[in-house]
Amino acid sequence: MGLERVENGGAGPGREAWTAGAGLSGDETDEMEAGVGNTKERGGRVVTLPQILLLVLGCSTTAPPDPARYRLAQSGTHWNLVGEDAVFEDLRPLYPEFFEVILDPAQVHLPDLRPLRDDLERIPVGRRNFDALNALAIGYFEANYRAEVGRGEGLGYLALSQRAAKLLAVPWRAYGETGDGKLRDAIIDFFEDAGTGEKLHASDTAPRLIRIVASLERKEQDPARRTRIRELALRIEVASSPSLGEIQ
Repeated sequence: MGLERVENGGAGPGREAWTAGAGLSGDETDEMEAGVGNTKERGGRVVTLPQILLLVLGCSTTAPPDPARYRLAQSGTHWNLVGEDAVFEDLRPLYPEFFEVILDPAQVHLPDLRPLRDDLERIPVGRRNFDALNALAIGYFEANYRAEVGRGEGLGYLALSQRAAKLLAVPWRAYGETGDGKLRDAIIDFFEDAGTGEKLHASDTAPRLIRIVASLERKEQDPARRTRIRELALRIEVASSPSLGEIQ
């Protein structure tokens, strides 16, 4: 099912509190509390407490995933959470008006996409470009889901289908505006997820992506990326061939 309206935003990724003494023995903890000038002999070698602490922290923590990427690829059938990465809650404060429209079942008009378009095409490329891409992806999957659930219900279905199509157009345009390879790869990742992934009802509308994805090749000079685009368009076409013609 789609996203639910949430009044209070949750904590985003990367906000866990680490305990400084985690993983230390009782003796080592006492030494740490006694002061960083203390030392401990191990096998004839003097090891300072700052060194011990660095070793412990290096073993007990891992760096958070790079947010400058397409973050929804492994989210399964939904699009708000990927493992412990609360993508939706992380991005909602950045684009509150956009998500207000996207999440309201009574709203079928197109939200203002200019802030997201401007962020996605921002130069130089930074995290905000990828935040905009992921927000657009959430908006697309939500609009697409709501449209397909309401298929055959007249103007509401048509309006939501148009909303989904307009959302697809933003990263398609940005692909030609940016020369950044990492951002281009992330945009392809999104189209791959939308065309071949597990998101609810995404496979029902995958045929609309064939020409969109194929047209990216004309914007691309890198041989490896051109090959990937060509292969992706073919995969979408093959996977959706039983549905071809059903979606205009």
